[in-house]
Amino acid sequence: MTPREYLARGEKFELALIGSLQNDARHPREYFRAAFNERKRMPDTVGIWIGPEGDFTPAELIAAKAAGALPITLGRLVLRTETAATYALSILNYELQWNGGSELLTP
Repeated sequence: MTPREYLARGEKFELALIGSLQNDARHPREYFRAAFNERKRMPDTVGIWIGPEGDFTPAELIAAKAAGALPITLGRLVLRTETAATYALSILNYELQWNGGSELLTP
């Protein structure tokens, strides 16, 4: 499915992330912390976009961001698509299985 076809479906997530090689990509934990601080809980639904090797096109990134996806980095190495998807699932599992919360709350 192309990004355009996916966006046409209109699916929404409490936290939408997109793997990106661009300079505005942030560590995923930053977005999980911000979501937790905003809601006082972890998001119930998370979507993550993993693109083709070499990144999404600029137009695809713009469209995904316009739909609410936040750009994340998966580290310094450029990962193959299959590896990036597994890595992203590991991040999601770690963040969503986290028990606690008080240390993430901002004063």
